[in-house]
Amino acid sequence: MPIIEDFAPFPNTRILIWQITETIDILLSKIQLDNSSQQILDLKKKEIHKKQFLAIRNILELMSSEKYLVSYSEIGKPYLNSKKNISVTHSGSYAALIVSDKQVGIDLEEFGEKIKKIEKKFLDVELDYPIDLSISNLLVYWNIKESIFKSLENKPMDFRKNIIVLPLEKENNKVKSWYINNDEIYSFCSYYKVSKNYTLAYVIKE
Repeated sequence: MPIIEDFAPFPNTRILIWQITETIDILLSKIQLDNSSQQILDLKKKEIHKKQFLAIRNILELMSSEKYLVSYSEIGKPYLNSKKNISVTHSGSYAALIVSDKQVGIDLEEFGEKIKKIEKKFLDVELDYPIDLSISNLLVYWNIKESIFKSLENKPMDFRKNIIVLPLEKENNKVKSWYINNDEIYSFCSYYKVSKNYTLAYVIKE
């Protein structure tokens, strides 16, 4: 099984990362899709999107003897048939998820320079920090903001204006962040890591 990371950062919280190396047929052979999931798979046109979808289903199959069923809200946010919260992410040949009894979000991005072209679309105060806005740091800021977006449903969301992330600290790999919309304020503990081929962040709503 190509699980490359499996860890529990907190009690009742688990994160798994899958490197997709299998064919669609192999991914399908390890799981059984219900009618709803099969319809979602059939709607996906690109092979990589089908593989990412199936990798997430394979991860869920490995996580518990309990059969987790994933459904989606009207805006595409996944949820489980249990009291657990879930957030999923995929980029290129990687897929990952977090399952927790806390309100969480997760995002993974493969390395790529296109993030430089859009930095001013998702960063605001962060552009003034005295830190190096390297590709990896830009990706981490995106990871954190995307994770917060995923953890909140039906909230007005402008990554530049509504989400603030403090300067990254390489020694800590943990940073405070907030969602702010007028008088509505939520704080998050944001955790991140930089690997050889990707960056990852996950957030816990405080």
